[in-house]
Amino acid sequence: MNLQRVIERSVCRPVEITLTNNRTSIVSFKREEGRILLRIQRLFTEAPLEVILEIAELIRKPSIKTPLVHDFFRKNQWRVRKRSRVSDRIEPEGRVYNLREIFEKVNREYFSNEIDAVITWGKRSPKKAVRKRTLGSYNSETKTIRINPGLDCVRVPGVFVKFIVYHEMLHADIGILRKKNGRRAIHTREFRKRECLFRDYRKVLEWERKARLSGFCP
Repeated sequence: MNLQRVIERSVCRPVEITLTNNRTSIVSFKREEGRILLRIQRLFTEAPLEVILEIAELIRKPSIKTPLVHDFFRKNQWRVRKRSRVSDRIEPEGRVYNLREIFEKVNREYFSNEIDAVITWGKRSPKKAVRKRTLGSYNSETKTIRINPGLDCVRVPGVFVKFIVYHEMLHADIGILRKKNGRRAIHTREFRKRECLFRDYRKVLEWERKARLSGFCP
């Protein structure tokens, strides 16, 4: 279940979600320029459908009571990291590419719509070295995929962005394995095998090779 998609379908408006670790204000929202700005405790990314639908109903009717929302948080609040004050803004729509559209297309084509995750562009860093470090990441705790904003560029072909999204969705699907010695296995043999199933895999590798030879690195 995709939290953002369910709420948007229920309220019939675009919804921009910010995940928080707030232990007091667990759900808040405001309307701005035809869209809903929703701040929500990150625990609700794992809430059952009936709880999410109650949040959507709250957006439509702010005066209603929300017993399912509060009951879910009460039972799961022990999982909230007390010291963390970091909130993550969900911004899937870039200047060139809309990650949510790409995510949904990849989900249909390769995963039978079974991947439940939130996708967003990462924060732009002023340090070039940091921007080069990784093209994407997946946080299994929050079920969040982040894509390097350097890829939101007309010089980067859409098929390459699609592949990076596919790569991170594989992490969501396969998970991280732990070997007997306690080490984590991220890019396993199964992962590499499935990575090659991407329809334009060779085209992606060739573009990346030429991009690096030309000195272009997103």
